[in-house]
Amino acid sequence: MSFLSDVNLTAPKRRSLYRRILVALLVVFMLGFGNIAVHLYGTRDELRRVVLSLQARAVSEGLRSDSDLSTLPRDYAGAELGYTLYSADGQLLWFSENLKRPRRLRTELLEREPGWWRWSPYGGRVVNVPVRLEDDAILMVSRNDAAERELLDDLLQDRLRQSLVIMLPLGLISVVLILLLLDWTLRPVRRAALLARGIGPDEPQRRIPLDDLPREVHPLAEAANSALDRLAAAYAAERRFVADAAHELRTPLTVLDLRLQDARQTGQPDWPALNMEMRQMRRLVAQLLELARQDGAAVERRDGPLQRANVSRVAREATAALLPLFEAQGRSIEVDIAEGLECRGNPDQLREALVNLLENALVHGAGEVRLTLRAQGDEVILDIADQGDGVPSELQEAMFQRFHKGRQGSEGTGLGLAIVRRIVENAGGRVGFVSGRANVLRIVLARESAARSTCT
Repeated sequence: MSFLSDVNLTAPKRRSLYRRILVALLVVFMLGFGNIAVHLYGTRDELRRVVLSLQARAVSEGLRSDSDLSTLPRDYAGAELGYTLYSADGQLLWFSENLKRPRRLRTELLEREPGWWRWSPYGGRVVNVPVRLEDDAILMVSRNDAAERELLDDLLQDRLRQSLVIMLPLGLISVVLILLLLDWTLRPVRRAALLARGIGPDEPQRRIPLDDLPREVHPLAEAANSALDRLAAAYAAERRFVADAAHELRTPLTVLDLRLQDARQTGQPDWPALNMEMRQMRRLVAQLLELARQDGAAVERRDGPLQRANVSRVAREATAALLPLFEAQGRSIEVDIAEGLECRGNPDQLREALVNLLENALVHGAGEVRLTLRAQGDEVILDIADQGDGVPSELQEAMFQRFHKGRQGSEGTGLGLAIVRRIVENAGGRVGFVSGRANVLRIVLARESAARSTCT
């Protein structure tokens, strides 16, 4: 029981959009009702001031600041009046003896300009209004209108109760209409969710339809589709890797199995042949793993950080690494490398690509091999040429396909140029044979300065 309680306590809560909308409606309803109440009571005090203004004008008609103010009535309409007199420039001149202190001058109430918005402040128990006399003096008239205020309060409370009776059913109708609207609005979302449940290994290309979705949900659906695209590409790369590995490992495993059976039957293992088969298998497995790694990098390279490579240094290091092999076969290699060239890409992977190309020229080419590196505008051009016949134009593109060998029966795996193309493409470049020069392979990479301006 305690375990179940812990599970329930730690389980994530599902937040309901319906509940949020209902809470928001309740808050808006309460705020609206409160706003009505505030403005009704503001209207009450405005009515009190209007009534007193009419009374003040009636009692002060014809008066001046030098008139006998003792003639002003102290009682009017059943309530006591108080008076405070100010000059035109705001100086206190007199106040009636029934006031403990003079009332504050409020000239803003003299001119009430019409407008679409006017706030009526709370009037309190005593209402004060100004009246301008004939000589521009200002008489402040105050009155404690308890009876009128009580009558107005009763009237406004009746109005508030009537408004509440009217607003409650209107609010319930509004809630029902909004829930129906939400159901209609979210119906495409539910359909999209139902379709998304069918996306899986059997149908990796299915996507969430965007046509009928609300505009606010579009970014989420687009992000989900983009994630599904990346997953589908990664899944396709994994399937392709598994299929290629199974296809290419079948033959060497069969040959190795036959040699081992022959060794068991004859008791005389052919160790050189076994070592050659094992070496070929290790090379094939290593290249398959590298190709799978490059396929994964191709899926993620758009979201990952950009790397910089000093391609001049990479070219010198790749050439130096293979120099002993060229010397062992009596072949020469010449380089013409411009200094300080940088490009976008992983330096270790670019070095591996150059090593593969140089090995390809060593194994399948003839004569001297020449590596040339130069800058051309916003690009870095790297050419590897030999003195052989090269590859016919109709076969050049096929050389970059997986497991395609230039010569059948050779020790190569047919993966070298496929790995090179994937590495170069992951660096944002391209690789291929030079048109009209069948014995020249060219890599084109974006210079670091141009690549940086593109991503910023």
